[in-house]
Amino acid sequence: MMNSPFQRAIKDMSKRREQAVEEACIMIEADAKLLAPVDTGTLKRSITHAVKSDEKSTQGSVGTPVEYAIYAERKKPYLEPAVDQNLEAIKRKIAEVLRP
Repeated sequence: MMNSPFQRAIKDMSKRREQAVEEACIMIEADAKLLAPVDTGTLKRSITHAVKSDEKSTQGSVGTPVEYAIYAERKKPYLEPAVDQNLEAIKRKIAEVLRP
């Protein structure tokens, strides 16, 4: 069965939404690595991102499995400032996706 123009538009929007979230996560991850405190470098190397999507939503996350990461964030924030300094760029990416 041929996809309708409506179904194709939804699929395209989903792909663009996922790409925007991926790009936002990459920006945040890069800046978090720049801002992360460094002793051995383990924390910095462990910062990564993930994006998951379904038909209705896309979610992105940036973080680290390192056990002491929360304490490092409290002592010298690196994740929250990485989000803050990219907020306007993230808003622009989302606006681009929402444009027809």
